[in-house]
Amino acid sequence: MPALTAFLNLVAGVTILIVSCYLLREFWIRALPVKLLAYLAAPGIALHELSHALGCVLTGAKVHQITLFRGDGSGEVRHSAPKLKYAGEVIISMAPLAGCTAAFWLLGWALHGTMNFYYVTSRGVTPDTFSYIGQLLSLVLDDLSLALTSAVWSDWRTYVFLYFSMCISIAMAPSKQDLKNCAVGLLVLCGIVLIVHLIVDRLLHVRGGPIFEVIGNLLVKLHYPLAIVALSFVLCLVVWLAGMPFRKR
Repeated sequence: MPALTAFLNLVAGVTILIVSCYLLREFWIRALPVKLLAYLAAPGIALHELSHALGCVLTGAKVHQITLFRGDGSGEVRHSAPKLKYAGEVIISMAPLAGCTAAFWLLGWALHGTMNFYYVTSRGVTPDTFSYIGQLLSLVLDDLSLALTSAVWSDWRTYVFLYFSMCISIAMAPSKQDLKNCAVGLLVLCGIVLIVHLIVDRLLHVRGGPIFEVIGNLLVKLHYPLAIVALSFVLCLVVWLAGMPFRKR
């Protein structure tokens, strides 16, 4: 049952990414004043809302109003119901995960890899087994180690990469309201995957197939945004330690 196992791994991996982003935001709130953090994270918040808007366009939902940034660190996209029912709600709500990951890739490409996240091999990774989550965490550690040891610390682009990694990773996860909006769609999607699994694997006796290939490719790439979030945790720790004397005052 490789397709079903890979899908469960994808759900687990995305859940780890979302929870990590929530924890990261809480850590940054403790490291910096909330008002200052809100303005520092403004580009990431704007990207979050633009990703929602793009999801609306792709699913046929009409965008009524876009607020890219407010002073309290929030934003908003008001839209109609998507024409692509259930799946459309999931796409709109989860769009920031894809949009922010794409931004990480573009950022690394534009800055010519001053922090190197591109040469960690995923050979031997098995997304169709339940050992995948352990393999994923190992890839994240390899990514983080490579980035920190190969970084060009005398190059200003390294610090630009660190800043945007911070502000984008903070705003990467769907909000609690986004998760509520797509809850029904996620249940429907999981039901469809289960039915397809039963038909393909059990009735037709076809292992894998195109569904597994798509999910498998997504799984292998999941270590990249997780590694950026891990990098932001390290940066947050550095900022928190540097700010300790001021907080004591």
